[in-house]
Amino acid sequence: MHKILGQDQKQCFELRARDLSMREILTLPSVGLLLGLYFLVYLAFNFFYVAFPVYAATGIRWSLAQTGVFFSVLAFLMALVQGPVLARVSAIWSDRTRVLGGSFVLALSFLFFNSQNIVSIYVGAALLALGNGLMWPSLLAVLAKSANRNVQGTVQGFAGSLAAVASIVGLLIGGLLYSALGARVFVISGVLTFVTFAVAFAIPSARPASRKR
Repeated sequence: MHKILGQDQKQCFELRARDLSMREILTLPSVGLLLGLYFLVYLAFNFFYVAFPVYAATGIRWSLAQTGVFFSVLAFLMALVQGPVLARVSAIWSDRTRVLGGSFVLALSFLFFNSQNIVSIYVGAALLALGNGLMWPSLLAVLAKSANRNVQGTVQGFAGSLAAVASIVGLLIGGLLYSALGARVFVISGVLTFVTFAVAFAIPSARPASRKR
């Protein structure tokens, strides 16, 4: 056994997981704020995702092929931003700065979909991909860093539950809002995301790492 495993002694760590209630999770520093942002962004996105296919088919009379091309382009742009673009920007901007900048661009993008002009719609798609690609991974990073290691799983699980609730509520209310307001529902998505941008200023700035001499 010594020959195979060696005789090095290594320090062991014990992680004690804690079962926290909803109230305890929300009282953790910054966690309640970040979960609120998490919910608002999911809600805004689900308003968009339930309304745009209907708007494309009935409002601007796109064919299935045109709608498919739009979502393919949107997916490609999102992959591009969350890949090489995010890697470069992450070396320059902090998580908090990316959340702020990305949420502002994302809020602006939804306003371009309240149009029947194809150029305007694709500009909105490009801005949506840029804003989402910068903001969403950064928000997840800030949320992961906001909790101690022994409660990170609980916080992430609660965030997943909030996302599921926002998806259900967003799809139901988004459909009702589109029936009543038409393409103006995209303005509501923009307003919700702009609220996210405004509230995100309350995210604490990361402390600079101390340099070792």
